[in-house]
Amino acid sequence: MKKTYFTHKKYFTLLFCLCASVLFSACSRLNVSQFEVQRPSRITVPREVKKVYIRADLVDETNDKLGIKNQVLQQLADELNRFGRFKVSVVNTLDGSQFDSEKETVAIIQGEVISGGEVDRGQFTDLATCTGGISGRLSSAGAATITNEAITLDNWRGYVCRRGTFAGNTAELALSSAFSMAGLNDVIPPKNQVVRIYDYKNISLFAQANFSFNMIGLSRETLAIRADSASFGRSITEKDSYRNIKESHLISLTLGSLISITRIPIFPIPNRQIALASRSNPKKIFYGPKGLAIPGIYDLPPKEKRNVIQQLVKRTLESFIRTISPYKQMVNAEIAEGGRAKAGNLLKEGKAQKARKIIEEIPQEKRESQDWYNLGLSYEAGALSVQDYEDARRFYITALKKSPGTKLYAQGVGRIRRYLAETKTLAGQTQ
Repeated sequence: MKKTYFTHKKYFTLLFCLCASVLFSACSRLNVSQFEVQRPSRITVPREVKKVYIRADLVDETNDKLGIKNQVLQQLADELNRFGRFKVSVVNTLDGSQFDSEKETVAIIQGEVISGGEVDRGQFTDLATCTGGISGRLSSAGAATITNEAITLDNWRGYVCRRGTFAGNTAELALSSAFSMAGLNDVIPPKNQVVRIYDYKNISLFAQANFSFNMIGLSRETLAIRADSASFGRSITEKDSYRNIKESHLISLTLGSLISITRIPIFPIPNRQIALASRSNPKKIFYGPKGLAIPGIYDLPPKEKRNVIQQLVKRTLESFIRTISPYKQMVNAEIAEGGRAKAGNLLKEGKAQKARKIIEEIPQEKRESQDWYNLGLSYEAGALSVQDYEDARRFYITALKKSPGTKLYAQGVGRIRRYLAETKTLAGQTQ
């Protein structure tokens, strides 16, 4: 019993150290400042193009099985308007009353929206381990609850059966150890094996946008053509469909103490491969020659389906938008710990202006390298002009001079140089 106690103690210590290391690594990754920067578009659209018309009548929806065309076009217009480079409208027609082709140049977006989805239903098998005994049943059921596994009961003695995952097995080990230490079971719980069948469905949704960006004025020119897509997939197991179809049992419980020391199944599942193969073929047709159905309200809840489609539309449009328009992007930059100002927490909370004020109140000759770096980061995070980026670069260089070879400071210098190069391109696109 004493040996068992120390074994359990060792397992708990190992599990605690593992959890602590995961939490520590997760917390260490949070020491960053997040801010938004503007990036130039991949192509430079002439400055005279200020208006963009999305021609709904010229966007084909023949293969739009999910009916998302209007959502795609409206979200495209909203995103382009948000970035401010163009004034964008969704129109059904375009004629001379809306613009004068001899006096102004406009752009037209046209193309095609394709969307669809499939639901693939079928039956499969798995091999589950069934645990008996008081602590075995409790720990196995508890682990299944923690990891959201499906459980069944064998037909022999009501053992709790589950397939088992790394997380589930770890949880079962911890629970079993705790129950054993509490005196619920002093021995390793007996185990059986079962082959189970269950029903599943694979759900997939996809969206694709094929758009062209055409300039119209005194002359006509196609500036960009893109085809972008996004997809969503999920495999769902019907937990209520699990059924045991083949079992193996420990005979030690029926033949007495003669072989009570045995802790493995004496009667293994015969011809396991044949059993798995035959039970995986239910000889039932789930769908006919018409193909797979589109996911309905019973496959995905309406709210979840709307959220999924919204994300698909956003991901589908992202590359096209970044091709024709300057865009905004969130950037994560690591914060320097320490320094006299201790401004790291303010930067982490997004209070760049307050952090800048606190650092600038410290005389320059008393600032440490961390202060100079965080000062540059405060200017970078709150940049409104090219001069702000120039100041940030100067402060990063000062920090690097005070602590040569510091990778974090060198990364700041390189990041700002890239922004300054992009700023020149951006100025040519927006001014």
